[in-house]
Amino acid sequence: MKQGRLSAIPTVMSLLAAFLAVSVVGGFLGAGLLIPATAMMGTVVKSGTEVYEALPTEFTSVVPQQQSELLASDGKTVIATLYSENRIVVPLSAISPWMQKAQVSIEDHRFYEHGGVDIEGIGSAVAGAALGGTARGASTLTQQYVKVTLEKAALDRGDTKAAKAAKAVTASRKLQELKYAAQVEKEMTKEQILQNYLNLVYFGDQAYGVEAAARHYFRTTAAKLTIPQAATLAGVVQQPGANDPVKNPKAALTRRNVVLEAMHRYGYIDATQLKTAKASPLGVIKADPPKNSCAASSYPYWCNYVVNYLKTLPAFGTQPNEREGRIRRGGYRIVTTLDPDLQERAAESMGRIISPQDYPTFGAAATTIESNTGKIRAMVQSTSYSPTGKPEPGKTQVNWGADFRYGASGGFSVGSTMKLFAVIEALKQGKGESYVIPDIRPPGTPWYPRDFQNGCTTGAGAPWTPGNAEGDDPPPGADIGIATRNSINTAFVALAADIGTCNIRNTALAMGMHNSSRAAEDGSQDGKPLSTYPPTLLLGEDASPETMAQMYAIVANRGISCPNTPLESVTDSDGKKVDLQLPGCRRVLEEGIANQAAGIFQTVMTEGTGRPVQIGRPSIGKTGTDADNETWFVGATPQYSTAVWAGTPDQNNGSWGRMRLHSVDGNARYYPKAMGYLIPGPIWQGVMRAAHDGKPVVPFGQAAQPADDGGTVDIPDVRGMAVDEATTAIEGAGFQVTVGGRVASGYPRGTVARTRPTDRAPKGSAVTLRISTGVRSTPRAPTANRAAAPPAAPPAAPPAP
Repeated sequence: MKQGRLSAIPTVMSLLAAFLAVSVVGGFLGAGLLIPATAMMGTVVKSGTEVYEALPTEFTSVVPQQQSELLASDGKTVIATLYSENRIVVPLSAISPWMQKAQVSIEDHRFYEHGGVDIEGIGSAVAGAALGGTARGASTLTQQYVKVTLEKAALDRGDTKAAKAAKAVTASRKLQELKYAAQVEKEMTKEQILQNYLNLVYFGDQAYGVEAAARHYFRTTAAKLTIPQAATLAGVVQQPGANDPVKNPKAALTRRNVVLEAMHRYGYIDATQLKTAKASPLGVIKADPPKNSCAASSYPYWCNYVVNYLKTLPAFGTQPNEREGRIRRGGYRIVTTLDPDLQERAAESMGRIISPQDYPTFGAAATTIESNTGKIRAMVQSTSYSPTGKPEPGKTQVNWGADFRYGASGGFSVGSTMKLFAVIEALKQGKGESYVIPDIRPPGTPWYPRDFQNGCTTGAGAPWTPGNAEGDDPPPGADIGIATRNSINTAFVALAADIGTCNIRNTALAMGMHNSSRAAEDGSQDGKPLSTYPPTLLLGEDASPETMAQMYAIVANRGISCPNTPLESVTDSDGKKVDLQLPGCRRVLEEGIANQAAGIFQTVMTEGTGRPVQIGRPSIGKTGTDADNETWFVGATPQYSTAVWAGTPDQNNGSWGRMRLHSVDGNARYYPKAMGYLIPGPIWQGVMRAAHDGKPVVPFGQAAQPADDGGTVDIPDVRGMAVDEATTAIEGAGFQVTVGGRVASGYPRGTVARTRPTDRAPKGSAVTLRISTGVRSTPRAPTANRAAAPPAAPPAAPPAP
């Protein structure tokens, strides 16, 4: 006996056992069946039948893994296509009839005639194997569906042993497959079986299911497959590697023509169609590979942010790994909040100031949210994304615009943007904009632990000796408005001592302010508590741009906080909207308090450190500069809030001065010193102008009248007076006088144009004189399409910090 015959014996016996068992059980054996009635065959029949009867009958279909799609807010721009298997499940009605006919022709031409088990096919397989050939024709398309399903279910649960057993050529496996096939035929229609099979099988080159294969090989859909295209795909299934149309086009073409012959043989195409199809080229137009990871996305930082955010949502499972698995396998349509146009223009604004060329020494990031929804509309930074995660010039995987849990950044010291919370706490205590801050000490004067509220004070070591970043020191009678507009550190230290440092911290916590460190194991919002140390609490908690954008949005949104979210909607593979159970907006400040704060921080933009970067409409804003090489500009309107950070992301070595930054077009600019208005400020201005392009002007809430802080009195009307004359008049009314900058007005040049405050103020408080330029300004309202153009470059001489 030849070796080929010897090696075929196990296959023959397993197929014969299956054949006899199914035939006996099914009542198919007839008198004319040409099988020797020997004792051995009788034993095979008996044992096969007993085994068959004892096999399980519960067959469970699997839900095929399919790709999830991340889209921008327009619902069209693809951010990424996430999957473990590249599959898109479609109904049979969305699969070309030619594809259905081609698959049936080459795999199981009696598919519509048998009940899941083809006795004739098994008989042919027995004969072929006995003669030393291959066991072809043994499996119906239904049996193949069962086999693929069992293998897929095993792989999904990580059981590689069971997956291998699902394909093993053994009598027991074959019997189980046959029994399951018979069950499937009872429970499903032929159309359902064919639909499930075509969505489940592998078509080579990482394309699973017919829809993904049609897109991958022909840049079309399963519904539009032509006769030759359908025949090509149907021919791949038997041996996906050998018949891959991309890697092995000659083999694929030969196999395609075999399928076409089968389609003609069984009456699915006529001779003319056969001739035309066989004469056509293979016609593979391989599509670009799907963006199946965030590293392949056009928006990699944003993609990672969204995936990390989804991993926190219980709607997708109980554990982060489980949630990510579902996201990559569940066929979700995830529409995110990213505005592609704003994202592009925000990147352009940043690229005019700083670029990947400046990293690893310098970097910048910006996050823009909708003030009244928390939806993140843009998130950009000055680097390129590093696919490997290894340190490279100009590249990093860390998303500086996000909290640690979403982007792996520990945040940066936010500098004077923290003064927001001290102002709000003062307002809550009834101390208005004109409240004169007591005990303002000269820079370098020590402050001791006893000067601050218990529980939120300095350490027992050396006293704290704060100074001011730049500009003139404040007059003794500086009020909250002056201190805020000019970002006077020493005034805010005195204010904090007056109103209570722990009270400031409690206000910040109530607004949702948190440190951007590693997420806590208990799932709380931050990894470590908000600082109780006055220097940090007042002048530099470590936070992310997304956090600071939310804090200033609260003020612009009249005291209502809307948690940041990157999601518009999520629908599952059946088109059903997923209930994400996201937290809603809630009031964290009284409206009157928020509106008063908005009034104060608007003057930062019109009279203070934010003046150089106004956007052509009312806005609030605040600069921030930290000695540890970080600068900020944060500001908002009732529509949008943007926070921009620029600094030294990986080191604090004093290099954030006398530096040269490069725009994306390669131009370099020298900066003698980094300030909030100078580097992040112009970026913020460009982003906010882009965000508001074509949007109507929305006013801030009407501020309530400030509380009577010790008896307000009328301020003399000194408009048009000389400075000396005006000073005498105002001091005579019991106020202190400071002289501010020049403003456009119709009063003679050098005279007083107006005062700040204008009407009433607490006796003893400071009144600022604004000096006229002698030229009346002509206000220019923003056009319907675009706000006024930004200045060519930041001013050479900075104002006070």
